[in-house]
Amino acid sequence: MYTKLAVELIFLVTSVLTMYLILRRRFLHLRLGMRNIRIDSYLLGALLGPILIVLFGILNLSQILTGLGGVGSLNPFGILILFLSMVFMSIFLDITGFFEYCARIALRHADGNGRRLFFTLYLTVSLLTIFTSNDIIILTFTPFIYYFSKNAGIDPKPYLIAEFFAANTWSMMLYIGNPTNIVLAAAFDLRFDQYTKWMLLPAITAGLTNMILLYVLFRKKINKPLLRTKTIDPRSAITDKTSTILGLLILGGCIIGLTIAPYLDIEMWIISLGFALALLLILLFRDFLVVLTKPRIDKRHFTIQQTLKKMPLSIIPFILSLFITVEALRIYGITTDIGVVFNTIVGTSTTLTTFVYGVSSALTANIINNIPMTIAFVPIA
Repeated sequence: MYTKLAVELIFLVTSVLTMYLILRRRFLHLRLGMRNIRIDSYLLGALLGPILIVLFGILNLSQILTGLGGVGSLNPFGILILFLSMVFMSIFLDITGFFEYCARIALRHADGNGRRLFFTLYLTVSLLTIFTSNDIIILTFTPFIYYFSKNAGIDPKPYLIAEFFAANTWSMMLYIGNPTNIVLAAAFDLRFDQYTKWMLLPAITAGLTNMILLYVLFRKKINKPLLRTKTIDPRSAITDKTSTILGLLILGGCIIGLTIAPYLDIEMWIISLGFALALLLILLFRDFLVVLTKPRIDKRHFTIQQTLKKMPLSIIPFILSLFITVEALRIYGITTDIGVVFNTIVGTSTTLTTFVYGVSSALTANIINNIPMTIAFVPIA
């Protein structure tokens, strides 16, 4: 009884602490000698869960390893490999200037019209985030939108909020769009095409609804006249045309491979890892040739170094920590208890099931973040 209560408290405390650190202090800085190391603060909150679980003897080593190994088709390492592989390819495309190129085309198409700018940016972000990573799209477009808005004399808020809504909503469409998609699809053993079949219509409906509602909400600010800004040639954003083509071919090939992988009885993380490794080897070989021909070149200009430097590797201990904490919830029957309560409420009604799980997961995601919410809800469902 007391152990079960301790597990519940650990989950709540670590979840609240993680969100507090994200909102109050995004990074922590440690100074080791001459080096200043930056640590994602949310990672510390997530790591607290497994640390307390081990200190209080709530789980033994075997149970912890089971949590890390996953239950059924839910494989934490496979999820991480798939996500990081797709992010690696997206970051490489970003470094080549492809996303900025798309943003500049959208801005040029707007031609000083606020309404056209709003819809063009929304649709551009939506299209790109479907096939790449919503995180990379947001990181690329946010500063671009801010500086353009500043120079055009307009409020950036409508365009930034539209970007966030577009990236997060349309990333629901494909298996690879978001880590939460991968967790859910893996948990219920959904193929790439099966997941898309279920999420295609909801993503389109939600995406278009958001676009219309956001325009209605911000229409006064959007329809304000824009100051004429200096026209920038979109092609100048591309730093390396060959690399852009290479990145698009590899990403496109990977998406096709992910679609047919289940029919060939191949794990999808193996496909994504294969394409990511192929890109990595090509970049290593190309950078090696640069060293041979230009030995004095600054290593910071190497594509491989830039790409790896931007990889969100802190998500690895973050996700694994959450799986250990959720394993404690599962072993002590907490997720089962919640599932019983939900099933009692919904009965056999599909409509009630949709609303109860939908509303509860939405509220929980806003309290403890979407990734821990998803991992915690999988055993409940």
